[in-house]
Amino acid sequence: MDKIEYYVETAKDGNLTLIARVNGREYPLHSRINPLKEKISAELGAGSGNDILIVLGCGIGYHLLSLKERLSSFSKIIIIDILSGIVEHIKNSTQTSFLMDHRNIEFFCGFAPRELEPILLEEIDFSSAKGLVVIEHPASLRIFDTYYSEVKGIIKRVIDKRISDAATVKAFGRVFLRNALNNLKNFDSLFPVSLVKDEFVDGDCLIVSSAPSAESYMDYIRAYQDGLYIIAVDSAVPMLQKNGVNPDFVISIDPQGRIHEHFLGVNYSFIPIFSLVSPPSIVAQYKGMLSLNSHPLSQIIESLFPSVVGSIDSGTGSVAGDSLRFARLCGFKNIGMIGFDFCFNDNLIYSRGTAYQDRYSLMFNNRFLSPESFNGSYIFRGTSTLIEESKYTRRNFLNYRDGLSRIIRGLDSSIVFINDIGLRVDGALYKSFEDFISLCSLKRKGNNLRERLFYRRKRLIEILDLQYLLKFLMREDLARELSIESYGRNNFDINIKRLTKVLHSINLST
Repeated sequence: MDKIEYYVETAKDGNLTLIARVNGREYPLHSRINPLKEKISAELGAGSGNDILIVLGCGIGYHLLSLKERLSSFSKIIIIDILSGIVEHIKNSTQTSFLMDHRNIEFFCGFAPRELEPILLEEIDFSSAKGLVVIEHPASLRIFDTYYSEVKGIIKRVIDKRISDAATVKAFGRVFLRNALNNLKNFDSLFPVSLVKDEFVDGDCLIVSSAPSAESYMDYIRAYQDGLYIIAVDSAVPMLQKNGVNPDFVISIDPQGRIHEHFLGVNYSFIPIFSLVSPPSIVAQYKGMLSLNSHPLSQIIESLFPSVVGSIDSGTGSVAGDSLRFARLCGFKNIGMIGFDFCFNDNLIYSRGTAYQDRYSLMFNNRFLSPESFNGSYIFRGTSTLIEESKYTRRNFLNYRDGLSRIIRGLDSSIVFINDIGLRVDGALYKSFEDFISLCSLKRKGNNLRERLFYRRKRLIEILDLQYLLKFLMREDLARELSIESYGRNNFDINIKRLTKVLHSINLST
């Protein structure tokens, strides 16, 4: 982002004012006569319970004067401004220098919008905050409309993600922890995902999801599967195998036990990649590779054994992002992505042949309720007011799409979306299947991938000191909370709530 030029001058009332130069013209951010007239609503946050305040546009900060006596009512105040260096001028202002003295105020000035997103994800946490309010500096938003509009979009994405994260933890926190601990018992049958790093630099791959658009490409995928490595999300496995396609890798990160239905009756020839919080029963049955994620236990493992296990966690909250991270870790030269619609095409939820769609068409179908009725009910029940590009969608679909867009913009490899009916991913390259194939070498990948990849490789139980890990979790200062008498293989009967609190509070730097 280009640096914005500005200068400071003294207004007629003796206070400082800022003048910005944009495209050869000068724009005052405050009055040149009496900048103290700026103010914010006296009702800001009053009685609302909001304790995080985000300020868009600051200048010298005169519009924040009424906050002076109320700073303690906010646990965190985040001030964002397009202009770099304004903090020094605020320090020199007799009116607004109080903003520099409060420990809960943080300034982020001169940052490009893309730089702000990871910062805000770190700063905004609804696990302890009651709510959030945003106020704007009218002059700043009028002069730099494009910048602050983009920042607003980022704030919205961050809020959506944080709310989603909080809801996920509330709904699945106990499941996450129980699965993570019980998967320690599966380390004797799991390999680290780190072993695939740059193993396929001469290969090409297709990542296949289960959205409706995937159906139309089954004949193409089957015809070229000998020269393409197929990475499938778990829900796409039944559909692929029913169409004569055997995936090489399957990404499965959902912690819920219902994902068993994606593996029922399938030909187990693929290598699954699980997360630490995947259902332990599925991990034990199908084995494969393990990836760490953001769960506290994953962070502890990474801290004690750095870079040993590896991770494909994309931070997008979606299997789409994690699948792309896996393909990148493998080093594939060309990566094609099929079945990523981010909407309900033709009022369908999933492709035919998936466990989800079979549930409606084979199990629940009768004279009164058709598969179309089930699809329609599912779609319109939650999305009747959310339409993007004339297609019904859901807020989390759009968040997944935006998450992929942010990943792709930072990559230099050839990632091609093969989809002409879904919502487009900003910054992505779109081609036909034929055009994608023309990029690929199509080298025959051969058989026995599992044997080739795992031959003479060590399992997690052989490269991680599990006893040390468990002893660490049961240090004397943790023992009372953990309530574990010994660290035997089958002794994981613990108090979930108390252990969650302990794992989150461990300081890994000590």
